[in-house]
Amino acid sequence: MRYPRVLVITSCTGEKRFKPENQLTQEDFMHAARLRKREKELSEFMAPAGEMYTGMQHTQLMEGVRNLRQVLEESAIDVVIISAGYGLIPEDRKIAPYEVTFNTMKGHEIDAWAKRLKIHQSIEKLIPDYDLIFVLLGEKYLRAIALPLTLYEEQTWIFLAPGSCSNLIQASDPQAFVLSLSNAEAKKYGFGSVGLKGFLFKQFALVAAEQPELFEKIHQNPCHFLEIIDTNTQLELDLGLPKFEKKSKPKQVTTKKSKDVFISIPDLPPAPNIHLGMQYFIPEWDDRVDPRYNFLTDSFGPDRNDSYTDDVYAHEIFFPNPNYDGVLVSKAVIDESQTKRNKVEQLGIHKFVRFFGKIMGDCGAFSYIKEDVPPYNTDEILDYYERLNFDFGVSIDHLIVGPFADPGVREWRYELTLKNASEFLTRHRERGYQFTPIGVAQGWSPESYASAVQELIKMGYDYIALGGLARAQNQEILPILNAIYPHLIPTVRMHLFGVARINSMSAFRHLGVTSCDSASPLRQAWLGATANYYTPSDKRYAAIRVPPVDNKGGLRIKRLLEAEVATEKTLQQLEKEALRSLREFDAGKLDLESTLYAVLAYDELLELPKDGKADPEAQARRRAKHEVLYREVLETQPWKRCDCPICQEIGIEVIIFRNNNRNRRRGFHNTYVFYKRFQELLEIPMKQM
Repeated sequence: MRYPRVLVITSCTGEKRFKPENQLTQEDFMHAARLRKREKELSEFMAPAGEMYTGMQHTQLMEGVRNLRQVLEESAIDVVIISAGYGLIPEDRKIAPYEVTFNTMKGHEIDAWAKRLKIHQSIEKLIPDYDLIFVLLGEKYLRAIALPLTLYEEQTWIFLAPGSCSNLIQASDPQAFVLSLSNAEAKKYGFGSVGLKGFLFKQFALVAAEQPELFEKIHQNPCHFLEIIDTNTQLELDLGLPKFEKKSKPKQVTTKKSKDVFISIPDLPPAPNIHLGMQYFIPEWDDRVDPRYNFLTDSFGPDRNDSYTDDVYAHEIFFPNPNYDGVLVSKAVIDESQTKRNKVEQLGIHKFVRFFGKIMGDCGAFSYIKEDVPPYNTDEILDYYERLNFDFGVSIDHLIVGPFADPGVREWRYELTLKNASEFLTRHRERGYQFTPIGVAQGWSPESYASAVQELIKMGYDYIALGGLARAQNQEILPILNAIYPHLIPTVRMHLFGVARINSMSAFRHLGVTSCDSASPLRQAWLGATANYYTPSDKRYAAIRVPPVDNKGGLRIKRLLEAEVATEKTLQQLEKEALRSLREFDAGKLDLESTLYAVLAYDELLELPKDGKADPEAQARRRAKHEVLYREVLETQPWKRCDCPICQEIGIEVIIFRNNNRNRRRGFHNTYVFYKRFQELLEIPMKQM
């Protein structure tokens, strides 16, 4: 997957890592010789700019950037800082502590000093190399960059700035988006106005780290940025649950065995519904591959005309033993495409998904989270589930998270969700529908969830689902399950939407959970840099990146060619040699060192250029990092010990990071490994379907 190259322009902060008494002053920056002398005096306090600033905006921003860099290539996102002392500087520029800020200057002073520092010219020189540019600046720092700036074709800008600055920002271009911030936004997002810009970027980063395709989405339409941060801040805000300290994970170079701590089974008798077992559902998002794809020529099979008709789902590859118990299909996902909706209506849900196990349908509450009321009514949804032959149909719910968990709003959504569930079950019984109804419980605390479950059981539901917990930590979910536990009865099943974690399965099942859903194992195949390939021991390996040089190589190859890192012919030769070497290694015809040499010769050139030029130091860092990752996976050759049909059929191709037909197959493999561990942990034999 290729992503736009991203630049973040932010400002210095008054709070700094070091605060010696003799910090640099504005006068020190007026003379180059004097500055060098003063920096020498302060040498013990010098640090990279990215580490020097400790103000709230900067620390929030950099936390988001670090999250993204664990998923994207290190150089896919750059940060530059407007310093009132040094001018425009990259985050790795070493600087000394100083006491200069544009915030204390008058307008004409800002103009004169910014001109002396050549801030506008520096930005103009920098920006042509980027596709997506974020600007996080206050009023006086915006003035310092002397807008307007040049907006290039196919380049998108997103400004996070005070509402008072709208006159400074030229946003008439459709590819520029301005998020004006004031006290109202600070209240809305639950974060102080100081640092709000950095906080909002971090909220975006947390989502984009899991869904990197969002970069291209906002590159095409920057207005989506607001939708993304609105959704994530709603999810991140207080749910009224007990708080637990979050410890950041140290950045790893080598692949690793998961260090997730398994949740202990509570010291309680098993839930009364424990005999019902536990099942895993996977969301349906058009995850299919070409069964006759030619990996040697990177071409589709003969006579492939339609991606739906001619491609296959994971369960078709793994038939007759699918790598999940069931499929979850959201109406909101079907409704995104008229073509898809028409096909589902024509075929029915089982024939459309080509899956004859259990299929669960829901409305997709996150798609209408901001609406006052859901866009569907009970009669419409009942008819939809029955007409399309769903096995399970979920009542219409309304999420209670973020600002929608505020007093007054939450109670209304809670009652609406229960009212919909009551109508849903009553009409289901009256009309004799064949699908199994599922009533949804929403809440804002363990007690409210427990009360909702009690009401649903009183209504007569024998299948309930807990919504709004997809992003909650295990430690937040456990108190909810504990509160529900006393009210469960032997005949009632309980589903967790969006939560399927190996380290919690046994505890959740013990407390009454009988089914769950998640696409995380599938998506991990192409998200992240070090854990793309699952193994039964929970050891995860990096996939070996060998992107195509032709037009399918996308933005990265384009950047390399523009910067003249190498000629197209040279890159094609290195790409071809890397693939040949990997295949010969898999066949036992080439040794490890020769294979690594060929792979890394191509791989190091894939480091994105900086300022339009190749960066030998960055290339060397990339080579050193990837040598560790690739050596480990090639030494182990985990695909040779895997019994799944994908690894058995395509061998080393499964570990090559290269286009959908390899990457998604690797995701199918991951889901297979996850499902086997899921079954083993729950001591349930693999189901023959």
